[in-house]
Amino acid sequence: MKKIKLIIMSLAILLSIGGAFATRPHYDCTFNTQYYWNGSAYLQAGVFGVNFICQSSANSCSYVLINGVYTQCRVGTYTPLNAAGVPSKNK
Repeated sequence: MKKIKLIIMSLAILLSIGGAFATRPHYDCTFNTQYYWNGSAYLQAGVFGVNFICQSSANSCSYVLINGVYTQCRVGTYTPLNAAGVPSKNK
């Protein structure tokens, strides 16, 4: 009986810890100023969906500036859009 009680208490503790991590608030970077890396410097990207999109890939698409450090925000390949909302040829 003691072994069953120990197992149940252990599971309750582990579930409590897991639940605490699962419900902690996450930082949403999508409303901050977005930057992209052009190979030599970080440049302002504009508004996602208006000035640029992130095409599917494993690269870092855009970054945000947090406490003086550029931190990845979106995943994909940075693709600028022209005025008509069509991907531009040049980056």
